[in-house]
Amino acid sequence: MDISLKGLRCFVAVAEERHFGRAADRLGIAQPAVSQQLQRLEAALDMTLVRRDGRGVLLTEAGAAFLPHARDTLESSRLAIRAGEAAMRGETGTVTIGLTPGVPPHRLADLMRQVAVARPGARLRVRETRIEDACAQLADGTMRFAVTSGFTPPSVSPPIEVAELAAEPLAVALHRDHPLARRETLTLPELAAERFTTIARDAIREQPFGLHGMCRRTGFRARKFAEVDDVTTQLALVATGLSAAALPLSMSRDAPADVTFVPLADQEPLRTMLLHDRRRGLPEVGDLLRIATPV
Repeated sequence: MDISLKGLRCFVAVAEERHFGRAADRLGIAQPAVSQQLQRLEAALDMTLVRRDGRGVLLTEAGAAFLPHARDTLESSRLAIRAGEAAMRGETGTVTIGLTPGVPPHRLADLMRQVAVARPGARLRVRETRIEDACAQLADGTMRFAVTSGFTPPSVSPPIEVAELAAEPLAVALHRDHPLARRETLTLPELAAERFTTIARDAIREQPFGLHGMCRRTGFRARKFAEVDDVTTQLALVATGLSAAALPLSMSRDAPADVTFVPLADQEPLRTMLLHDRRRGLPEVGDLLRIATPV
């Protein structure tokens, strides 16, 4: 049985308008084309759907029974086409976002909010990763984009590109009862006696993040208390009063009540950066790049 969507559209229009001329105007086609499509549909179904009378068109008993199902079929086809078009535009499915250690939580939240707006039908998946793993997954298409933080862009090879999304000042996180916690700013030499909790090097690999990056750039030698794999644990240890941590100032929003942030003077800002595969031209990445600075 060969039933076309064109035939169904013509039948529904004729049934609702009860007139071939008005149905043709509604569909934007010539009246003879409406008649031809309806005749083909009736032939395919081997039934008469409408009949003419002196005042217009009447539905047969078969036509009245067929009409609601024809409407349902047209609506299903419309939804199927919209779903296919959305998939072609990358608006459905799962969006996998790579996240390296140390990215400020509110930066990630802002990015996810923008992606959710760009792709309202998509599911978001955040995958903790390292730079080299992120680059491999970006290249093979299993990851849409990745977010990292550092003082300088990570080393990547084409077609992977890096764009800066935000820059913010650094601060030292201290227990609120620490003698330096009430200072307006601090310098690295004033912290020479402090013990620091840092993100472990094997968690960040070549990322020039946090204290590792500052030591590399300034020659500051930090006394280490502990190495951890994430910022949440880092802040928890600062809250014990046993250590300090160098972090973006914005992370004070997510810190325990016992932790105070004091800005660090004369330090480069920490940058939040987007990694993406320039070959793919993904819509949500395009939206993010419009607010980004190439690096």
